[in-house]
Amino acid sequence: MKVTYIGHACILVESGGTRLLMDPWLVDPTYHGTWWHYPPLETTPQDLPKIDYLYISHEHPDHFDPPALAQLDKSTEILIAKFKRRRFHDRIKAIGFHSITELEFGKETKLNGSGLAVRLIAPDRAWDDSAILVKDRERSVLNVNDCHLDEATLERLGEQENIDLAFITFTGASQYPGCFEFPLASKIERWRASKESHVEEFVNWAKLLGAKQVVPAAGNVAFLAPDQLFMNTSHYVNTPQDAVERLAAEAPEIEGLQLNPGDVWESGRVARHKAPPEWGNRLAHIEELSREWEERIAAQRASEPPAPADLYEQFHAYFTRLLEGDPTLAKRINIVSYWIVDGPHGGDWVIDFTRQSDWVYRGTPAAWNLRLKFPSELVYQGVSGQGVWDDLILSYRMRLARNPDRYNKEFWTWLCKL
Repeated sequence: MKVTYIGHACILVESGGTRLLMDPWLVDPTYHGTWWHYPPLETTPQDLPKIDYLYISHEHPDHFDPPALAQLDKSTEILIAKFKRRRFHDRIKAIGFHSITELEFGKETKLNGSGLAVRLIAPDRAWDDSAILVKDRERSVLNVNDCHLDEATLERLGEQENIDLAFITFTGASQYPGCFEFPLASKIERWRASKESHVEEFVNWAKLLGAKQVVPAAGNVAFLAPDQLFMNTSHYVNTPQDAVERLAAEAPEIEGLQLNPGDVWESGRVARHKAPPEWGNRLAHIEELSREWEERIAAQRASEPPAPADLYEQFHAYFTRLLEGDPTLAKRINIVSYWIVDGPHGGDWVIDFTRQSDWVYRGTPAAWNLRLKFPSELVYQGVSGQGVWDDLILSYRMRLARNPDRYNKEFWTWLCKL
């Protein structure tokens, strides 16, 4: 088995003449112009060999990348999990792929008689996501990507499978706390706590799986827009080097591998495409890349559809329809959300989940629990269905505040699943 690490969560597996490509995010930037690969990509869609199977784990655009998929052969067989919702399947079909196989979780599927087989693993949370175990007659590779697995599942995989190589997440990707208006000292403390918890989880998962070699993956990104450079802070972001060093200190029986774009793993050995980056110079390099891509960043922002004059009417109709469609929704969330929609045709708007009706209105509430400041063009994409709210949030182009300082799981789960 030959494994080429293309970048982030994109991995190419080759065995017995069969090629399986996973999660090809290959066009920068994604998440509405904000996420870029770091280290920079070495591979474009045109550089890929002929692909027999294309596995896509879930709908996030750093895994499901429509601009990249639009450039790939539409006869390629697509492998996804059999989710209850049809949206993911339908979005892939709309790009032009006509062979989409929906796999049952836990069931091994053999790929075209080459000896290569795959099995999808379900998340431990109510999200449409999947991890994948890839095996041939000699080797076994686990790609966890973003799929959160409980300890029992990880331990069972470790006991049942002889995992040669595992790709595991190692750093965070959340709007909390970076987009929240906390005092700086408090934000740094929260950043550091999250950073530590993610690298601890990386080591714990590696130990539970008992993999021979482990790669920190699905976390190498940079934010190049000038107003987002602070999101690259080392207070929050673990580097692959951080993860590998922690693994060596706490589980020396497992070999941590730092794979970078273009590196190839085969039979436990790594062939380097080029020298790894100097992680100590990461922030300076990202600032250099920001200057290099300044015109492209500005052009991408300028290309977004502007908000129409009736944006408030669309906002009102969209959220009122959702609240009317689920009589339990307002009671479950039970907060006052204050939306500052910034830009043309924006304003101060409220969704008051504490009411029994007339939840959406203009103005500034007397008291609020969650304040969301969004660019009007992003709100337009959300309410018009041109964008997915989870992606809009993960663009980190909003600013948030909460009063009291308490996480409302019901609100965020609801909005991110729309």
